[in-house]
Amino acid sequence: MNPAADTGTARRLDTLIRTITWSALIGALLYLGLGLWVGWRDLWQSFARIGVMAFVLGLAASTLGYGLRFARWQWLLHAMQAPVPVRASLPIYVGGLALTATPGKVGETIRTLLLMRFGVPAGSSLAAFFIDRLSDLVGVLALAAIAGLDLRWAAGAASMAAAGFGLRWLVNHPRLVARLHTRHPHPRWQRAFALAETGRTQYLAAWREAYVPGYVLVAIAAYGAQSLVFGLYVQVLWPGIDLMTAVYIFVIATLVGAASMIPGGLGAMEVTMIAMLVARGVAPLEATAAAVAIRTVTLWFGILLGILNLMFIRKRV
Repeated sequence: MNPAADTGTARRLDTLIRTITWSALIGALLYLGLGLWVGWRDLWQSFARIGVMAFVLGLAASTLGYGLRFARWQWLLHAMQAPVPVRASLPIYVGGLALTATPGKVGETIRTLLLMRFGVPAGSSLAAFFIDRLSDLVGVLALAAIAGLDLRWAAGAASMAAAGFGLRWLVNHPRLVARLHTRHPHPRWQRAFALAETGRTQYLAAWREAYVPGYVLVAIAAYGAQSLVFGLYVQVLWPGIDLMTAVYIFVIATLVGAASMIPGGLGAMEVTMIAMLVARGVAPLEATAAAVAIRTVTLWFGILLGILNLMFIRKRV
């Protein structure tokens, strides 16, 4: 290993851990405000109504989702001929969950820096990251179509998948990149073009008709499990809401949180869930309790796992 590179990686990890800590503090302030709005004592009583086993079920659903998505990640690296042993790859992948609280989850690209230590080119991991995000988006849109029985969401999912194949067709004709490569001889441009070329070839290897349905099914299963748990929480607190309506609300809130570009969708996703539940007759207290509960076992559980793994990696750098 390169000592200078290791030092740079260690400093980057230290900075990221501090940033995540600040994000957690901001999240705590948000939830403090929600607690003051509905009343802390009443909120805790609502959590007690949900019950410990339901929270454990939520953690299990999130763990299942992370496991499925990690398996997809490993397959992407394999398809790009850049495999990493599970023992090395798992802490890196889970560590990336700590950076969920960054705009559009871009912070998860720390995986690129860490995977380079195992010989994975930056272009390969960035291509895998892009496919990972695109597959999640298509899957969530498809889940919205299923839960809401709305063909418009299905059209959105199909459009995004088609856009992925359109990009594949475009990058399969690299004449434009080649022209730019010759017109911009500056070393910085050359490094950027080299990275783009690696990403292009790896994207072509991984975004294929035979693979994409599997990528999307993983997203549907992962987010579907979380949305079903949210539906359970809502039904425990307010039985008048049917399960599929609650699932639909969770999925729409997920899309709003992602579109907001706010780190982790923090605030945007909670407000969307609460507003949609209240609009359907749920009391603000129960709506807030369901939103905070599901975010605890999804977002904050993932961030906690990520921080622990980043600290583990930091000790080994």
